[in-house]
Amino acid sequence: MLTGKKVILGVSGSISAFRAADICSQLRKAGAEVRVAMTASATKFISPLTFEALTQHPVYSAIFDEPSSHEMEHIAWGKWGDLLLIAPTSANLMARMAAGMADDAVSSLYLCFRGAVAVAPAMNTAMWEHPATRQNLSTLAERGATIIEPDSGVLACGDVGMGKLPPSERIVAVAEQLLSGKVVVQATVESSPVTITAASPAQESDNTLAGRNIIVTSGPTHEYLDPVRFLTNPSTGKMGAAIAREAARRGAAVTLVTGPVSPANLPALKNITIRKVVTAQQMLEAVQALTPAADVFVFAAAVSDFRFANPVGQKIKRSGNSVMLPMIENPDIAQLIGRQKKHNQISVGFAAETHDLETNAISKLEKKNLDAIVANDVANPRIGFERDDNEVTIYLRNGGKVSISQRPKEAVAQALFETLLPLINSSAASAVAK
Repeated sequence: MLTGKKVILGVSGSISAFRAADICSQLRKAGAEVRVAMTASATKFISPLTFEALTQHPVYSAIFDEPSSHEMEHIAWGKWGDLLLIAPTSANLMARMAAGMADDAVSSLYLCFRGAVAVAPAMNTAMWEHPATRQNLSTLAERGATIIEPDSGVLACGDVGMGKLPPSERIVAVAEQLLSGKVVVQATVESSPVTITAASPAQESDNTLAGRNIIVTSGPTHEYLDPVRFLTNPSTGKMGAAIAREAARRGAAVTLVTGPVSPANLPALKNITIRKVVTAQQMLEAVQALTPAADVFVFAAAVSDFRFANPVGQKIKRSGNSVMLPMIENPDIAQLIGRQKKHNQISVGFAAETHDLETNAISKLEKKNLDAIVANDVANPRIGFERDDNEVTIYLRNGGKVSISQRPKEAVAQALFETLLPLINSSAASAVAK
């Protein structure tokens, strides 16, 4: 219930704007005091009078209106509310929010709001899947906003795909969870929809991993042929960084062992220690040194499978002839640690596959003695390497399977730890019992 809570409902210019009236009604029925802010384009789809009748409050829609008090309207409302819920959120409004613009009532409120923020995007599938929209979503999520994922179905234009505003009941449920300190993250288990509850990125540590030491590998490795050429892959380290941040937010002591990545993908949190490496061998040595004190290993790095057999110290010059470059296999870090780990240590691998996803993932799970493996299809251009989103399936040693639909990598990390938490707690209890 939302008794005593103050919710600002933001409405943007979308064909789904008419549904905001039902969301408003359900928020009121749940006990919330509701005020409504609208963009100018939203007023073309539904009248502000509708919301004034439903809320018994004036609607804030024109930033140049005469203020009702000595304080600027958006500042006063920003101080008043516990939750800013924007439903529907158009692609245009999302872009303005991500860019930090404040040229309408809703984006102005967003910039000065200090409570919880949730956005429910609604738009055509092509707009939803556009890289600019994905980047804007990721930006808002990184700044603490909760993304309420749209549904698939028949859209207003007649197309079928992702982009429908979710049912009002689900949106209100997210509001209730957020105002109780948690956010609903949707996942799928064996193709059936379930709800995983994960803490909001805007909240402080929930301490569900307090006292745990977690090792996360991240990024690519570089295997040099000569001083200016090396073998690598497109990994940016974004997924590993998201996992490290989420583990730290949950109270764990985290060591991030990372290959060469952008400084933006090196989390600056007090309980994350960063160990920088370059090659696969260096990464293995760093992880092995940390193994005795580790409770959980998450092998998210994209480690080069091979290295050059005969690297040289000077740049190789062209000779006009064909060049043979013998290669040898690199150590499989996850497999080596899987064989060496203690009974109470948890190891989680990643499988970046282009085909036969489930078969290859389960084979690696067994071969490397993993407790879980996170598989994703890197042939899908919307997710994986160099993308802000991911879509994964988690296979567990006990036969369980959890599918996480496409979402920002921060949200994937949340869902991952919600899946792993029972396993981690069980392992800790087993260690105490022994």
